This record gives sequence, C-alpha cells and structure tokens, in this order.
Amino acid sequence: MSSASNTSESVPPSRIPSPIENTRPDPLRDANSSTWAARNPTRSVIRARTPPPRLSDAQKASRKVKRDQKMEKTKRLHDTVALYLDEQKLKIGSLSSAHNVTPTYINDIIGSHTKYRTTRKVQLTNALIHAKAKEMNTDQPVGSRYTLVELREMVANDPQMKELTKDEKARYIAALSEHREQNVTNVRGNNMAAARDVLLTTERVVKELDDLRVHTGTYATMFVVRGHINDTIQSSMHGTDNSEDFWEDVYDIPMADYLRQYEQWACTQNQMATSITIRNLHVVSLTVALTGKKNITMNYSNYETAVVETYAVRLIGWPASIKFINPSNIGTVGDIRKLRDALKARTCYWTALTPVEVKAHTAELDVRRSAGEVVHKPRKKRSDAGGSRKRKALPAAHRENKRPSKKARKMAASSSEAPKSVEFIVSSGEEEEDFEAM
Repeated sequence: MSSASNTSESVPPSRIPSPIENTRPDPLRDANSSTWAARNPTRSVIRARTPPPRLSDAQKASRKVKRDQKMEKTKRLHDTVALYLDEQKLKIGSLSSAHNVTPTYINDIIGSHTKYRTTRKVQLTNALIHAKAKEMNTDQPVGSRYTLVELREMVANDPQMKELTKDEKARYIAALSEHREQNVTNVRGNNMAAARDVLLTTERVVKELDDLRVHTGTYATMFVVRGHINDTIQSSMHGTDNSEDFWEDVYDIPMADYLRQYEQWACTQNQMATSITIRNLHVVSLTVALTGKKNITMNYSNYETAVVETYAVRLIGWPASIKFINPSNIGTVGDIRKLRDALKARTCYWTALTPVEVKAHTAELDVRRSAGEVVHKPRKKRSDAGGSRKRKALPAAHRENKRPSKKARKMAASSSEAPKSVEFIVSSGEEEEDFEAM
C-alpha cells in the first residue's frame, strides 16, 4: 500500500497550494497556546530564576567546611536552648506551687500569641533596599548578584539615602508597593514554573484548611485542576475530615470522578472559538477546498480506495513518525500535537489529483490485487448475519405497559380526525318502499 506521506514533488505545481495561501495570516492557526503566559500576552511575566553555574571542586570543598561549621554552631545553640528549657521547667514548677496555678496556665501566659496577622505596610527600609537591588543587580549575571546583607550595607553607607525628602520617601515606597502588586498579577513564564507554583500553593492551602477544621470544626472541599490541555499541572483534590464521603453518600459518585469531570469541563472553557480539532482540519480541507462536496467521511482503513480513488484527492506530508490511523486512536499527546502542528503549518495538506494520476493509482491497485494483496478491507459482518432478525413477541404484561410506536401514534391521530361513517347504509329502493308504506 502506498504511504500517505508522499512528498510534494510528485504533485503537479498547479495542484500545490500557493505560497501566498500558506502565508496568509490566520489568527486561529498562528495563536500560541502552549503556556498560560502565551495565552495571556498582555500580562507581565514573572521572571524565572536562572539556575546558578556549576561549582568547582574548590568551591564545593569550601562550602562543605562552612556547612560543617554552621552545623556545629547550630548544635551548640540547640544544646544551650535545651539546658535553658530544663531550667525553665523547674522554675515554672516552683512558680505554680507558689501561686497555686497549674504549669499549663503559666506556659500559656509565656507562649501566648495570635495566629491572625494583618499585612504590613511597606517600610521605607525595604523600599530603599529594593531600589538599591534594582540599581546594582539588574545587569549582573547569575551568581554575581549582591546579597541582601550587602545591599543593606550599601543603603546604610549611601549618603544620598540618608537625606531624603518626604516626597522622595513616598516615591520609593510607592515603587515597592507597585512591584509587589505586579508580582501578584503577573503570570508564570513556563509550564514548569506554573506547576511548581500550584503545588506549593496547594500544599499551603491544604494545611490552612486542616488547621481551620481543628480550630473551628468546619468542613471544606477543594478541587484544583488545570485550565488548558497544554498545561502540565497535576489535578488534585482535598477534603477535611470525612468530606470525601459526602459525594458518595449524596450523589453516589466518588469524589475522584467529579475531579475528572471538572478537569474536562475546565479544559473546554472559552476555547471553542480558538481550538482547531484534528477531525475538523481533515474534513473541512477535504470537502470544501478540493471536492466541493459535503458530508464526506474520512476512511483511514480504506484510504487508498474510499478516498484517493473515489474523490481524486491525496493527503501530503503526514508525519513519518506517526502511524496513518484515525487521530482518535493515536495513543500519545506528543504525537497528537505533532500532527496538529503539521496541519496548522500546512506542511500536511490535501491536494487534488489529475485524471492521469487517478488512472495510474487505479492501475497500481489492480496490480496489487492481482498479486493477492487485500487492498480494500471489507466491513465486519454482524454477529447474527444470515439469520432472522424478527422482533420477539413481548409478554402480555410488557405489551400493556409498552409505549406505542411513533407510526402507530400517527395513524391513530389521523383516524381520529376523519369523519365517522354509519354502521348500515339504506339503499334508495328501501327508502321508496318505506315512503309508500307511509
């Protein structure tokens, strides 16, 4: 069987789409929807952190020495704190005896703090450090930027930042406030950064919901799904306490099924106008652009006979790494995207065949048939082929409850509208005899 991925060299120049048609701007075809940032081109992008350069052996050894020193220092601090806590425990015991209260009461007084904090206003010190960081680190490569400690020293030693007017201080504070607001509304630049942001934020929200359940006894359910098929975000769900039982107890459907349906719904929102499906690209280009016929169904099993020979068209440029089958049967997302990109870029397209090419193709099929090759795959037979397919008579109980067919209802309605005739018709001779008898 000849491959569907024949190059365009075998096609007459008159039948190949012109470069003008291929380069004609098409917003649906040229739109980039690979990432959330690409689907929102008007919004600012959060700059991704560039990985630092690889360390040399000397740098690794130096860092190991510093790490060991820090671990030793931390151990001494923990030992000192443990000794202090033992002394504090003894002191709290003596205070509870002296004041006739429990040690727990004293511990609550010592360690009392609120879990609710409001957002702090922008401080001038942070605003000055932010301005100094933009000034010093903007053009610096990764690994050579100044640290926070060094920036603090620069701000402290800068005489211009010590003698600021009220308006200058307000401008510095406003610049930092605007920067923070932009960080809230900016989008992640790639799918990996977006997936990591979702993962960390989801973990934090899950902890907050669980803590809220302990503090207040509330129930909560959370679904997190991706909003586009190209996103790599892992969908997740969470229910506090036994909230997951609610979905099966009330709706008789597991919570995971709702998550899957929610993801399918989210991936189809606001994408009907911009998405181009594989099936539409095949059928529209085949029926309208070349044949002028409608309602033509693509036949992948009998492509050579049902499509090429019947309609005198051929598909050029099918990706060689993808098997020529129905796109719905392609198993991987990568192959689907590769085929979609080829169709959108017009490297894979339909072309019409000349009568001479159709005859040559038919002759080739005849040669293959004579060689014993099965060119046209027959349709699969019914399992009850050759037997009677009469409807089985229903039991009496089922016949009483069975709804009449549409044809029967139609006939009953027409018969009810017709005028009814009398049961007996008297002839004219009988009418005359009755009249004479009177």
